[in-house]
Amino acid sequence: MKNKVDSDLKNIILAKIMSYDDDYELFIGGGKPLNKDDLVKNIENETEVGKQIIKIQSDFMRDLVSGNIYKMMSDVL
Repeated sequence: MKNKVDSDLKNIILAKIMSYDDDYELFIGGGKPLNKDDLVKNIENETEVGKQIIKIQSDFMRDLVSGNIYKMMSDVL
């Protein structure tokens, strides 16, 4: 059985993505752009792309809450 995503985390990420503008697009690699609906479908269906989006978003939120994102930004600026 493939790894299942925590449903609470999945719902938080879905809510975050639903707040994006309707014209939002995400480019992954050299593929076609994914719009907001594409992102939602991939997350809901837990495709490989959806799982990657969940991981990226959860890592970002974790870094934001811990303050690590500010440390990373200060190193760049």
